[in-house]
Amino acid sequence: MYRTLALILACVALVFFALRLAQEPVRALQKPEVRPAPEAFEAASGTNEEGVKRPAADRGNTKIGDFQAPEHVPDYKILKESPDRRDGARAMRLLVDTREREEEYFVLITRDLKSRYSDYDAVTVEFTDTEDLLFYNNDPRTRELLAYYGGALIFNTYDGVRYLGYIYGAPNTEGYYVQAAD
Repeated sequence: MYRTLALILACVALVFFALRLAQEPVRALQKPEVRPAPEAFEAASGTNEEGVKRPAADRGNTKIGDFQAPEHVPDYKILKESPDRRDGARAMRLLVDTREREEEYFVLITRDLKSRYSDYDAVTVEFTDTEDLLFYNNDPRTRELLAYYGGALIFNTYDGVRYLGYIYGAPNTEGYYVQAAD
């Protein structure tokens, strides 16, 4: 009997609060602030002589950076070349064998590779050293034994920039990004 009475009181209280909440006005959600596009995108479009805005030209084939090979390049050997094509960009993946471990030497090798592979939109480079291996071939078993000492991304065109995943444009004007492993 007490349980039934407690249940009835709980239902009455629930109906009371539900009716009270139903009488309050519904509050609208606040609209988010809408801003114009960033200036970087607006600057790409430009205007013509009459002052009329025109859309940005497709910069896909515009070259990025300097394509001169450095005077002194550390010794290196390309172990593997893997061509790739995606979204209209021609790319090459390279596995490079070198005894060097410092980023400054990787930059010199990268600049030389940028010069040699200038007809590609993008090139990815992985630096390794096969000095401790008896032999190396393209077999996946020997590939797993290689140590990773650093890498480089070379972007020769804006199509290559997009191929490498930079959706907002090139990360720099040099046309490459190099990093040595810690």
